[in-house]
This record gives sequence, C-alpha cells and structure tokens, in this order.
Amino acid sequence: MGVSSWRRISDNAVPARAKITGAYINSALIKTDAVMNGFDEAIVLTQAGHVSEGSAENLFIVRDGKLITSPVTEDILEGITKSTLIELAGKELAIETIERPIDRTELYVAEEAFFCGTGVQIVAITEIDHRPVETGKIGPIVTQLQDLYFSIARGKREDYMKWITPVYAVVHAV
Repeated sequence: MGVSSWRRISDNAVPARAKITGAYINSALIKTDAVMNGFDEAIVLTQAGHVSEGSAENLFIVRDGKLITSPVTEDILEGITKSTLIELAGKELAIETIERPIDRTELYVAEEAFFCGTGVQIVAITEIDHRPVETGKIGPIVTQLQDLYFSIARGKREDYMKWITPVYAVVHAV
C-alpha cells in the first residue's frame, strides 16, 4: 500500500456515509494513482492529514494488541464489515477496538494492519510506502479475524446463522 497524494473529500463537501455516485471520482483518482505508482491499493488521508481509509475500504491498525480504526468523523464510509469486525473482535476474541484519529506515522509502527469491506472482506496490509508492517507477513490478529469472519460468512457457526441469508441457484434443464 502507499499513502495517496490525493486527500479524502471532506464530509462537509460530499459525505462519505451517503455513498453518493459522484463521490466515487475521488476513490477512482486515489486507486489509479496507487496502481500507477506500483501499489495494489492506497491509504487516504483527510484534509487535516489523519488517516481516513483506503480508496474503497475501511482500515484498521493493531498497536499494543488493540485494534485502532478511524472514527466516522475522519470522512469514512460507515462500513458494515467494519462494525461487524469490531463486534466480533470484542465478543469472540476479547480484543478491544479504539476508534480515534490515526496519524500517518502510526502506519509505520503498527504491529499489523488490514483493510475491510464488502468487496475486499478482510485483507492484510503487509507493506506501507515500501516499509514492511512489522514482519511483512500476515499477523496473528488479522489471521484470527479472517478465520472467524469466513467461518461465519460461510455458515459454519450456528450461533451466527441469523446473520446469513442463503442464496440458492436455480438450474434450468435445457
């Protein structure tokens, strides 16, 4: 990942939580810039210079064994996957989540980092601005969250079946 030179559009201009089609130009510029600079994805800062999120996903870092993520006041989308992971981390893994502004330099000293969202689900960040995150490999907290999330999403946890909506394929014989 690379920190983008583009900034997240302020909530006072175009609210991220509204998920307005026109606002996607900001994400498109951010993602294109990242790819053109040799990165898979970008991390976006707010106008004030705090970490906002990715081009189209929420971001978490791990410090001192706790999850840290940007609050909605940092021009982020109020992600369903993000709120799900906060709940699961606390309830199932006894990992505290702190929502607060994140300084750019914290990205470089994080123990772990990951993106989450409907599209990416949960994906580890192993390098930021050509600097490895800790060991440069997926860490234990991200691994635990991925395992837990996917077991629930795939219907393998009876206690979370209320979160699942079965989708059935209809096959027509010709």
